[in-house]
Amino acid sequence: MEQGQQSAGPAFGRKVFFLNPSFSVRTHIITLLRVLEYEVYTISDYRRVKSYLRVHHDAVLFINTESQLNIPAWQNLIKSIKQDSVFNSTIIGVVNEHLSPTELKLLTDDPNITGGVFHLEGQFKAVLPTIERKLNDLGAKGRRQYVRTICMNDTSARFLWIQDKKLFTAQIVDISTASVAVLITQKELPFVQGRGEIFATIQLGQKQIQTKAKVLVVKPSGNNFAAIFIINEQTPQESIQAIREYVFETLEIAMLKTVEGFSIDKTDYTIGTR
Repeated sequence: MEQGQQSAGPAFGRKVFFLNPSFSVRTHIITLLRVLEYEVYTISDYRRVKSYLRVHHDAVLFINTESQLNIPAWQNLIKSIKQDSVFNSTIIGVVNEHLSPTELKLLTDDPNITGGVFHLEGQFKAVLPTIERKLNDLGAKGRRQYVRTICMNDTSARFLWIQDKKLFTAQIVDISTASVAVLITQKELPFVQGRGEIFATIQLGQKQIQTKAKVLVVKPSGNNFAAIFIINEQTPQESIQAIREYVFETLEIAMLKTVEGFSIDKTDYTIGTR
């Protein structure tokens, strides 16, 4: 079940947060939304959620209301978010595994919950397309088609290829499951421009991923050049999955850094709910 329609979101999409997700939701919903190229994060503790929303505006927040707080207390938290101009641009929904008819009515009637109320009851495959439609209505992807991560601080993220019996190694600038941007020098430029597909190794930490890649564009980047390679569609799915895991692991680490030093929310949202 879902409620309300929203106008399209920001041009670069919305970050999607799942607050207090169950193991099943992590496995059957979040993992597949990432495969569908939504930028999804998890927050384990409701006392941290406002820290994230303070930094990341226009987000979509899906809450599991089955633990940590009772439903009236969750509603108090949700109301406090929507009434605060600092983070009230957040679109809030609920994703629960089990809801009683009374709980379902309380949540669907709540005017602050405009991101949908999704009642799973083990029907993950059936409900996932409905969640995806809601995210599309909210413009969660924006103009982008793929989630990418910056790699410049990761010296282990390398792009290697052999050309004319020479081994070339380049620092990866950023990567998605569809493309990889690398930094090359003037000396390496002739070995990239005007080439068709090349056999390449994408090194991400301890993982080495074999693929074919084709240069899409080369453009100046400071004193060097950024070469963007398209990853061949025939690259094995296990290789694509390895890239996806790296992308989201890196993004999760970067996300945690954005809220370092923030205090936890000490508000008692249970007041008046007993």
